[in-house]
Amino acid sequence: MVQDKENIFEKHPKKTLGLIILLILAAFYGLCSIKFINNQYTEFENKSIKTILHQYYVGKIIDNNVGRFIKLREHRPNQEKFERPTRNYIKHLEPNSVERKYYRVATDKHGFIGPSEIHENPDYKIVFLGGSTTECLYMDEQHRFPYLVGRQLEKTLNKKVNSYNGGVSANESMHSLNILMNKVLPLQPNIVVFMHNINDLVILRSQTTYWYTDSLKSHVQASKNIFTRYEFPPTEKVYDEAKITEEFRRNLRTFIAICRIRDIQPVLMTQANRVKDDALYHRFNDVIREVGKNEGVLVIDLAQSIPASKDYFYDSYHYTASGAQLAADVITKELEKRLIDSKAAA
Repeated sequence: MVQDKENIFEKHPKKTLGLIILLILAAFYGLCSIKFINNQYTEFENKSIKTILHQYYVGKIIDNNVGRFIKLREHRPNQEKFERPTRNYIKHLEPNSVERKYYRVATDKHGFIGPSEIHENPDYKIVFLGGSTTECLYMDEQHRFPYLVGRQLEKTLNKKVNSYNGGVSANESMHSLNILMNKVLPLQPNIVVFMHNINDLVILRSQTTYWYTDSLKSHVQASKNIFTRYEFPPTEKVYDEAKITEEFRRNLRTFIAICRIRDIQPVLMTQANRVKDDALYHRFNDVIREVGKNEGVLVIDLAQSIPASKDYFYDSYHYTASGAQLAADVITKELEKRLIDSKAAA
């Protein structure tokens, strides 16, 4: 008589069912983390299966040969991609302020958003560093203010100008200092324009320091996997307003010092906005003005120059195309005077 063989589910039905549920939950968590289901944590970390496998094997190489490393948080060099705002993102904006379409983001060999290196031998090189308010992701590339400034300066000065957009969504000032040291200095630009506020404030409020860990935005990184979260780790730390303000001030002074040592003109900008109920945010703009005055550095005060209007901002911080144009006009006027004065002094 042939005895029927039991499969593993028949032998251990409860354990097998529990294992299947656990695997499903783990897969669901992983999918959430890599933006297949939502973008709460990985707004700017779109990952395909190819990318996941690539990161896995690169992570193994890093663990075995490199260990920890300092992350240069930039757009990939020589890349063309098309970014479309999510429905979740759009629903929190002013109605009809941003079209839900694909926006071209093409980078040069340095990882700056183009068009950038228009001239092989320019008379002036100007680099803009900042977060998403500099990046101007969700608008056509010819409307982003770093590009516009270069083109407008060419007309007013009758000189060849390359302007570089070094804005990266969610970057704070420490990210920009890393970028300054490791890819801006070799360009030997004439001017570097530095605009930070809200991203620094968010980080310092939640983490109380720039040296936070266990985030894709952390400065010191090890290999990451699909379970690495985009946002900051939870913390019960209570920030001290005076201390985090001083941390921000020190980063601004560090930027100025590095530029001066390398014979680059540093320029600070306040962040234009429609913020009404955040005194510390406005205090950070005041710190920018104070540091500029104390250090004898030009401050382009966009917060004072651009009205807090829905015509110019599609949310509290980000420009519409009209806002980017107005920002470009203000910046061009200020940099034009600075470049003319520096040429006369030379």
